Amino acid sequence: MTLIKEIVADNSVVVADLTGDACEIWDAYVRSAKVGLPLHLSGWRHVLQNTYGYETRYLFAQSAHNIVGVLPLFLLPSRLTGKRAMTMPGGVCADDEQIAHSLIERGMQLACEESVKRLLIQDSRRPFSNRLRSESQHVYWLLDLPSTEEELWQRLAGNIRRQVRKAKRNGLEVEVGRSEKHLGPFYEIFSQFTHQAGTPVFSQAFLKHVVDTFPDGFNIAIVRHEQQAIAGYFQLEMNDFVYGMWGAALPATLRLRPAYLALWEIMRDAINNGFSHLDMGRSPAEANSSKFKGQWGGTSHPIYQITVLSDGQDNAQSMTSQVQSDERFRLFMQIWPRLPFSLTRYLGPKLRWHVPFA
Repeated sequence: MTLIKEIVADNSVVVADLTGDACEIWDAYVRSAKVGLPLHLSGWRHVLQNTYGYETRYLFAQSAHNIVGVLPLFLLPSRLTGKRAMTMPGGVCADDEQIAHSLIERGMQLACEESVKRLLIQDSRRPFSNRLRSESQHVYWLLDLPSTEEELWQRLAGNIRRQVRKAKRNGLEVEVGRSEKHLGPFYEIFSQFTHQAGTPVFSQAFLKHVVDTFPDGFNIAIVRHEQQAIAGYFQLEMNDFVYGMWGAALPATLRLRPAYLALWEIMRDAINNGFSHLDMGRSPAEANSSKFKGQWGGTSHPIYQITVLSDGQDNAQSMTSQVQSDERFRLFMQIWPRLPFSLTRYLGPKLRWHVPFA
């Protein structure tokens, strides 16, 4: 299929909006691209529209008859945080930097047409040249998986093996499944954790739309102690990769070592289902969560945030820096855990409408 009929068979690049009949071609490109991530897939348009009602502008770059880059973009008309144009986490997926800039420039044009002052490129896995200044405060840990769980076990550090054994002696059990039935236990744990952490939780409907849109592209690990769910971890799957997305353990149960057993079982499940890589997901570079992931033998890689202003400037603070420097945000994080849990479950999704990915 030719996406843009007007394109001639040369090396020119044209940027256009995705239409429904081209979704399969878009997804085929994302799955084959070196920097393609599950969050670049076209189905997230439906997740965003069905959950939040956002207007989406999914842009692709085409050279000759081939897609050479994509930019999944949505518009957030928030009075609380300001009207913004944002990419999905993962930012631009493109064959090279020149194509990426063509997509970003078109994204900025759309932002201007909508009277949006800034375009936020979220969680890019690659930096850009000086034309766009990149800020990095987060990393992701990437682990290559062996072909057997026996080899994986021998590869792990002695302390990790001890912690996994301790979790088993504590009576913990883990179920890794690919069914909607795991959503309820996961969401209950995750919402309790975010409440205590001072962070509004997204709605369970958001996760429901994710699993409905990608029925063959996720798994959920639930850790139980004496039949009670105490930890949960949500992963996306694409090609040979498993991607850690959201996860939490109830703080009162950390002494039982649920995170260690959960990660071990997630790795075992990945190997037994033919996956060869585990992307453990984003963490602040110096946070305890990042140090925990670093114990498992993977390598860390920076994640970049980029804010482009409509007046052509490229040195604006990222959303992460703005939040960290905002005294109101720090006060909010102190107050939120003191509110009744039922109230935060109600208010959290309404607030997350303004900050869908954070």
